[in-house]
Amino acid sequence: MRRYNNLMEKVIENLISIKSTIARVAADVGRDPDGIEIVAASKFRDAETLRLLAAHGGVSAFGENRVQEFLSKYDDALTWDFIGRLQTNKVKYLIGKVRLIQSLDRLPLAEEIERLAAKRGIVQECLVEINSGEEENKGGLMAGEAEAFVDSLAAFPHISVRGLMVVAPQGIPEDELRSCFTKVSDLYSKLKEGRTGFDILSMGMSHDFELAVKCGSTMIRPGRILFD
Repeated sequence: MRRYNNLMEKVIENLISIKSTIARVAADVGRDPDGIEIVAASKFRDAETLRLLAAHGGVSAFGENRVQEFLSKYDDALTWDFIGRLQTNKVKYLIGKVRLIQSLDRLPLAEEIERLAAKRGIVQECLVEINSGEEENKGGLMAGEAEAFVDSLAAFPHISVRGLMVVAPQGIPEDELRSCFTKVSDLYSKLKEGRTGFDILSMGMSHDFELAVKCGSTMIRPGRILFD
């Protein structure tokens, strides 16, 4: 028990440090830190740790990227987002359980979300994922495809598009990373105009959230830096 308590103390210390960094970076660029959410990327973290962190406060949701793992620790008292690549045949396990599907990136996936959300009588909130580095082996739309795709989702009454999500390439120079973030931030600003409820830019993880905040992110997804 003492070891577990020590672990939670470390997690809380990490969260305080992350929030302090957000406040500092936001101040540097003239942003309000209260407008930046923290979604804890909770892959491989046990449910009890998540419940204790939720009780402490400071994170808006827990982000899972594997459906099977999500189901193994699902607790309807917690708020969940799905942040990983989503197979169409796994949508049925998420509808009604997650706040946000952050990885909507293709029409067949939208069609299945629409079908199952309609069946449940709910509106599923989603983010459209952007492949900012144009990596062939990664999910997400190319930036140039995003506007037409977002427009097409207006035909789905049981999907609410809340904004964009991006996973930037790892291991690239900071100037290239900044370019990726700026490209998506500019796209977000363009798409936001005239769209009600389009207010989330989910951008930045453990290794790059500071730069993401500088570039306009409204939601970061730290994992390792929070839990380790």
